[in-house]
Amino acid sequence: MKISTLLRSVAVTTVVGLLAAGCAGNPGFDPDDDRFKVLPQICDLVSPVTAGQLIGTPYETDTIAVETTGYCSWTYRDLGSEGAHPLERKLSLHVSLHRSNDARSGSNGALEELDRLSGDSPNHFERVLGFGEYAVRSSTSEGIDYIIVVGNLNLKMSFAGVNVDAAGNTTPIPPGQAVEPAAVLAREIAANAAKP
Repeated sequence: MKISTLLRSVAVTTVVGLLAAGCAGNPGFDPDDDRFKVLPQICDLVSPVTAGQLIGTPYETDTIAVETTGYCSWTYRDLGSEGAHPLERKLSLHVSLHRSNDARSGSNGALEELDRLSGDSPNHFERVLGFGEYAVRSSTSEGIDYIIVVGNLNLKMSFAGVNVDAAGNTTPIPPGQAVEPAAVLAREIAANAAKP
């Protein structure tokens, strides 16, 4: 009898506590508590120096942003060189801003998008450290993809390229030429996104 009374007392205390928390609201789900209120200037997440060194010069940028989602791409093309050379290098970055709502925090929304994007991809993603608060990476047939979470931002980065060989044939960038530049770009994007 004493055990059932104790259990009943714990159950009642738990229910009262949950009701009180529900009535008080959850401050973690308050959009005012989200780290980022607006999208960053997406093209500014990669410095011109880094873009020139890793993508090539001259490069062109293209960008669009609408409230909570945006895109920037950096593209280098060399159509005039003879012999074996990099024909194209392309970096694309999609950024989504997640705001808190009654069901989840903005940060959880960014993580959920990471799970969805990596789960829907035909490529295998692996967890990597040192890029934002949470990141995954995948090798593709054309290059390297990263999905990075910084606060309530989700950043999907793709680095791809095409080479021309000595016979004049085009081939995707070899993994050895893609892995390190992609890591440098992803690290800079994550670091710049995290700046106040």
